[in-house]
Amino acid sequence: CINCMILILLYFTGQTLECFHCELGFWDMCHTTKINCSVGEQCYVGIGVAASVVKIKTMGCLAKDDCNKTTVVTFPANKTTLYKMTNNCCDKNYCNKGTEVLIESIPLIALVIAQIIGLNF
Repeated sequence: CINCMILILLYFTGQTLECFHCELGFWDMCHTTKINCSVGEQCYVGIGVAASVVKIKTMGCLAKDDCNKTTVVTFPANKTTLYKMTNNCCDKNYCNKGTEVLIESIPLIALVIAQIIGLNF
């Protein structure tokens, strides 16, 4: 049955992954939500170090071409490294699981990081 084959093919090519999403976490703590990836994306966990001291983490969906790469982000003026991030991908639903952080602790963590990198409030 050719129509059956076409329906099966359309079903499997249209499948996307469901992943955990965390905009920015510190150490192993992330406030996570669930998201659906677009076609051509995989779940990922980005692990990095900010200001050479603070472990940072992101999670979500990432284009396959951007998987398993390390990115260095610098201040444009003096080329000082802000952070390095390595993105590792996986291709199963919710394969990028992580530890959740309470939203109330995010301002405190941000203040600690600001003090570490020398910002004064």
